[in-house]
Amino acid sequence: MKFNRLKSGELRNRAMKMANHMGVTIGRVYIVPAGKGHLTNAYGSSNAIGLTDNLGKFLTRTQMDYVMAHELAHAKLKHGRKHLLAVVVVFSILTLLLFRFSKHALSLQPLVQVAAIFVPLVAIYYFSRRFEYAADGMAVDFTGEPETAIRALANLHRIDEVPARSNRFTELFMTHPSLPLRVEAIAKAGQIPAERLREILDDAGVPDVAAQRS
Repeated sequence: MKFNRLKSGELRNRAMKMANHMGVTIGRVYIVPAGKGHLTNAYGSSNAIGLTDNLGKFLTRTQMDYVMAHELAHAKLKHGRKHLLAVVVVFSILTLLLFRFSKHALSLQPLVQVAAIFVPLVAIYYFSRRFEYAADGMAVDFTGEPETAIRALANLHRIDEVPARSNRFTELFMTHPSLPLRVEAIAKAGQIPAERLREILDDAGVPDVAAQRS
């Protein structure tokens, strides 16, 4: 993907002003071409955020503000560094355990090899989902509009045609929580009743998604 840096303009000014209010230092705002896949998303790093060039076609101004606040929250909470640290720690612990275990249980080697593949993935994806919940929470606290956050997430899932439904096993290998879990967490924090949540999701074109978790 080609990242085109914004050097001026209303969107850049909004992002910079928001970062300042959130206590985040960023040096760059990028526009990312959606490409042939028409991907609609946003990205964040320790000192920059990126938005696909079609984001404004599908989200309202306030919904885009939530998306930017979410990415800025990742930067403020240093999730990039924490994710890297989690990877290092998980694999270091696993390496130590495998080294000690291999001396005593060669008969279980196939099982150990399978565990060596899946256990780190499950652990790392777990931390990734925790980071998403934390960024959602901080973004909602900053914007003060939990309903807007729910609408933004629902629109992004509908536009990108990401399946909203998942089961507990599938969720173990997801970097982001499923849409039902994310909107339920936001609704709970924002004290939005279940009936109102269903109304918001119906209006956003993803009816009954909160009841689809199996």
